[in-house]
Amino acid sequence: MKRIRLLLILAGAAALMAAVSCKKQSGPSLTIGLSVDVTDVTAVNAVMDIAGEGDTPTLVRMVSPVPQADVLEEIGSLDNAEAVRNYISSNGVAIDLPYHAVLRDLNPETAYFTGVVAFDANMDIFGYATATFTTKDLASLAEDAVGDPSDAGSLTENVLE
Repeated sequence: MKRIRLLLILAGAAALMAAVSCKKQSGPSLTIGLSVDVTDVTAVNAVMDIAGEGDTPTLVRMVSPVPQADVLEEIGSLDNAEAVRNYISSNGVAIDLPYHAVLRDLNPETAYFTGVVAFDANMDIFGYATATFTTKDLASLAEDAVGDPSDAGSLTENVLE
């Protein structure tokens, strides 16, 4: 009887130790300041920079710019932080920080959404950032290509006689 009781106690202790070892390790709270900056936006191109300051994440995932309408159709609202983080986490690709990209072949006059999430060692999200931007119309593309006509100088007509 004593042996059975001792075996039950040992089995219970072993089960408890197994349960504790499978539990996520909780460590100090991590912080990171992420930023997503989209600049030099034209009708079809833009420049994107993503940076982070603070603790080093185990993994960073980024969603390339997608039409904002597509994101809203899937998650409903950009004001729902949890839905936004889950969208980026599920649809993003792994990147290293800092990240720089020249975005090409965007659609004119389109609102875009992009974002980034940072994960700790337990794969819990501990930071995120988003950005939205709208590409210009096609008329601005022609203006950007021509530039400021006042800087063009003067033309002289050459005629052969």
